[in-house]
Amino acid sequence: MNKIEIGNRLQIASEFMDEKREFQVYLPPTYYFNDKNDYPVVYLLDGDYNFHYVTGLIELMSNVSGKMPECIVVGITDKGASKYRKNCTPNQIKGRDGNAENYIKFIDNELKPLIKSKYRTADYNIIIGHSIGGLFVTNFLLKKPDAFNAFIAIDPALWLGEFEIINRADSIYESKDSLSSLFYISSSNARGMGIDKYITVLEKQFSDNKNWKYFNLENENHNSVGLPTIKKSFEDIFINWSISEKQFKSFKGANEVIDHYRELSKTYSFIVSIHPYFLGNIIYYYFNLDNKEDLLVLENGIKEHFPSSLEEFYNQLALNYFEIKEYQKAIENYNKSITYNSSSFNAYDGISKVYLAQGKYESAILSSEKSIELAKTCNARQWMLNQLIASLENIKNETKK
Repeated sequence: MNKIEIGNRLQIASEFMDEKREFQVYLPPTYYFNDKNDYPVVYLLDGDYNFHYVTGLIELMSNVSGKMPECIVVGITDKGASKYRKNCTPNQIKGRDGNAENYIKFIDNELKPLIKSKYRTADYNIIIGHSIGGLFVTNFLLKKPDAFNAFIAIDPALWLGEFEIINRADSIYESKDSLSSLFYISSSNARGMGIDKYITVLEKQFSDNKNWKYFNLENENHNSVGLPTIKKSFEDIFINWSISEKQFKSFKGANEVIDHYRELSKTYSFIVSIHPYFLGNIIYYYFNLDNKEDLLVLENGIKEHFPSSLEEFYNQLALNYFEIKEYQKAIENYNKSITYNSSSFNAYDGISKVYLAQGKYESAILSSEKSIELAKTCNARQWMLNQLIASLENIKNETKK
């Protein structure tokens, strides 16, 4: 029986917490076979509890549907409910043994630098907390508003200490014109959380500010509110990430496509990767119009500004040549993909299909086997491997006819 794993469990010795702390790390599907891509990092409180559904949602919204970038997820584990509550509780609350000051320092001064040194991270970070973790995230925003690009507080327990954090926020925000980072806060049908009081403060102090949003999810309970909150927050954080068909057809040419993604890179302060679904549609559109000029503009623009997407450009262009039976040009472009990235198992799979169409069965089998070998080395998702294995079986069946 083989285990299905979605991440690795690691450990860090923390001076601020005076103990060893464990955390889980999820790496997105392309991490091992696209070494030119850097990834935003999502820090998730109560990691053991939330890790599975949050990483699944992020993979669906990023790698599968292209509505946001792929992300590294760091699930910060706890050491039992009592210690977790203590670490999330602000030190300012009287009568409570709060340790949030040290917990903030641990995350900001120890964990974040470790993740940055160990993985290919983009300079874009998000933190998520639910309930008492949502209180911690809200407090983190007050204490260190620039520590993260976005703070997501899910149904936060703002009632602690007779709504201490609300009074403190009102005082702190009185001297500020706006929030420097994005802040998302949600509520469920749970009562007495203090969220309505906090929203009153935000509306009073930042009535015209677009850096915060409130999701009133009254049809959700305290335990179900997490997933819709995170989904809505990501959709807003990365609101212009994908290009709609209507938007694409309003562009005057490929230069505007490149400009769109360059603007995204500027907005999020990291070089974006164009999702294969959208890139494939764009190439298909220009290819079928026989618009070689825009295809060249697209190729050169990707080379210069989005190097992590160049391999996919050649694979998609090769596929279009394959479909009109220009096999030599298809192979030429698949080979460009391999030259750019020797681990391009999709390119080897594409070449195997070209050889099969040409009746070169032995070459097709060798290329298909190479694609499977590379995919395994690159820790490709099982559904990707399934497709490659099915392609090899199809080639072998054809050789028997």
